[in-house]
Amino acid sequence: MFPTHEDPPAGWPKAHRTVVRVLAAAGFVVLTLVTAAVAAAAIATGEVADAIIFGVGTLLLAHLAGMSINIMQRPRPADHPPVTDVNDQGETGLSFRYAFWPYYWLSVVFGLFALGAVAFAAVIARQATPAGWVLAILGLASGVLIGWYLVVLLRLAPGKIVLTPTGVYHRSLFLEHFMPWEAVVDVLAREGPSPWITVKALPTNRTRERRYTGRIGGFEGQALPFMIARTQWLGANALPAYKAIKYYFEHPDERRKLAESALHSSS
Repeated sequence: MFPTHEDPPAGWPKAHRTVVRVLAAAGFVVLTLVTAAVAAAAIATGEVADAIIFGVGTLLLAHLAGMSINIMQRPRPADHPPVTDVNDQGETGLSFRYAFWPYYWLSVVFGLFALGAVAFAAVIARQATPAGWVLAILGLASGVLIGWYLVVLLRLAPGKIVLTPTGVYHRSLFLEHFMPWEAVVDVLAREGPSPWITVKALPTNRTRERRYTGRIGGFEGQALPFMIARTQWLGANALPAYKAIKYYFEHPDERRKLAESALHSSS
C-alpha cells in the first residue's frame, strides 16, 4: 500500500450543497410524488394510456431525484485496497474504478429520455401534418443522439484510473486519456460544487487521447492536455486515487513498484 502522507484540503472531496442543487433535488422529489399520485389515479379509473405515460414519468423523475441527491453526497471512505487492472495498451498497474450508482442513475435517465423522444416522434408523426413531421424528426434525432451517448457510456463502463510505471491512464464517460509520467507537472485536489482531481501535464508525442463523442459533451475533455477526474464518479476511490497519483508523481523511484505490486497481485 502506498503511503498517505500527502493530504488534500480538509474535508475533500465534499460536494458543496448549493441552494440551486438542494431546490432541484427537492423539486424532483415533489414532482415524483405528484406524478406517482396521478398515475395511481389513472390506474384506479382504468385510463391505461395515462397510467403508462405518468408511470414512466414517475420513473424518470425518481431517477432524476436520485441522481441529484447522489451528486450532493460525500463519498464514503474506501474499505478495500487498490486493485490491479490494465490500461488501453494492456499495461498492468494499480487501478481505481468508478462507482456503480452514478452510472446507474445516468444510464437509466439517458435510456428513458431516448425512449421518450422516440415515442414522442412516433405519436406526433401520426398527425401527418408539416408541423408534426418537423417535430417528429426533431424528436427522433434527439432520441438517437441520447441513445448514442448511452451506448458510448455503457461501452466504456466502468471508468477507471490506472497507474503504471510509464504513466497515468484515465477512462471516463466518453474519453480515454493516457499521459506519461514525465509530462506531469502537478497533481491538485480541486474543491467546488463537484470536486475533481486535476493532473496538470504538458502535451507530448507519447500522450494518447480518444474522444468517442468528439468535442460534444464530456467535462473531462475540456481541459486537455490536463487530466480531469470527477470525484462524484470515482466515489470511495476518489481520495485513494488522488493520494496515489500525488505520491507516485513526487516519488519517481517508486513507480517501478507499480508493476511489481501488480505482478504479485496476479500471481
